[in-house]
Amino acid sequence: GSTPVVRETEHFFLDLGALQDKLAAYLAEGKDHWRPNVLNFARNYVAAGLHGRPITRDIEWGIPVPLEGFRDKRLYVWFEAVIGYLSASIEWAHNVGRPEAWKEWWYDPAARTYYFIGKDNIPFHAVIWPAELIGVERLYEEDTSRRLNLPYDVPANEFMNIEGQQFSKSRGLAVWLPDYLDHFAPDPLRYYVASVMPETRDTDFGWAEFVRRNNDELVAAWGNLCHRVLTFAYRHFEGRVPVPGLMDRADVGLLARIDVAFGPIGRLLSTCKFRAALNEVMALTREVNKYLDEKGPWFQIKEDRAAARTTVYVALRAIDSLKVLFAPFLPFSSEALHRHLGYEGAIFGRQYVATFEEEGRSHKALRYDGSDATGRWAPSELPAGQRLQRPRPLFQKLDPAAVEEGLL
Repeated sequence: GSTPVVRETEHFFLDLGALQDKLAAYLAEGKDHWRPNVLNFARNYVAAGLHGRPITRDIEWGIPVPLEGFRDKRLYVWFEAVIGYLSASIEWAHNVGRPEAWKEWWYDPAARTYYFIGKDNIPFHAVIWPAELIGVERLYEEDTSRRLNLPYDVPANEFMNIEGQQFSKSRGLAVWLPDYLDHFAPDPLRYYVASVMPETRDTDFGWAEFVRRNNDELVAAWGNLCHRVLTFAYRHFEGRVPVPGLMDRADVGLLARIDVAFGPIGRLLSTCKFRAALNEVMALTREVNKYLDEKGPWFQIKEDRAAARTTVYVALRAIDSLKVLFAPFLPFSSEALHRHLGYEGAIFGRQYVATFEEEGRSHKALRYDGSDATGRWAPSELPAGQRLQRPRPLFQKLDPAAVEEGLL
């Protein structure tokens, strides 16, 4: 209710106009893998004409301008926040005792940086941040031929609603992860969110649909496939991967289709087409289920044990490969399946929180140790004779009534 007051002030500006041609050139080539909505927005933003943008504010909170006479001003959050990608890399290199290691990611032309954001932050990541990097060109680098890497991809999502409404913490319209994880495993939520990710248009998160997808797809298709193959192998072949006999066309064809799929599915992931990648993996899962139903090892074991050995071996090889293809989406259950298949070690490395002391203060940082990780983006090489663990279900069926009772 106060009356606005007009007063003079002095600000620092980012001269975007001086970088217009370079930004236009950056957005003009090599962006076929970008999502159309992101690329069109960024190109139109630049084509409309760029002007100086103020990067300081007359406020009390925020990062002070580190110059005498201007320490009462604060840096605009979206000017300084994106710098955190680079500064965090430099800090990481310092913390691991390799102070130059950050350059492997920021100067090596083969390194790719992806910025996963919402569509409301496209201008800051597809225009402002590239402008800052172009303006600096080199940082702590004497080789004049090297330039800081610009964003390889900015796969911004559209908006996701929940039950037809906007997410809102104040109205309780949200997925509260601590509460969710108190009752359910993380992978079903990861699977559902990936399957409805708003990559090119707004989508809706619904608890009833979450339950249906968990029960009809994760449990009935993927989980049931793994459990019945592993249980059959464990029971009928002394808890080991059976030695196969001569493979027929169906056996060879199934494994070949899965082996070949690593290429196109990997490309879908590298171009951030996650829904399409997940759909391809689930399609292969249905194909393995069909193969198993047609072969019928539960009948073969009574009439032709050698044929049953081959069928089960092929099915185990198939789910071993699918385990890897599913791993980006279902890391926890993929690790469990990895153990059920008798592997030692883990697919992924270990995440942990480390504490660092710096200038009289301490702070925590998420760290990753990949030294013991054994995962590879490659088809199965499951050896015959490998001992299996006693199988357990990977997923639990959810009761649709939980939605009506407000438990979800």
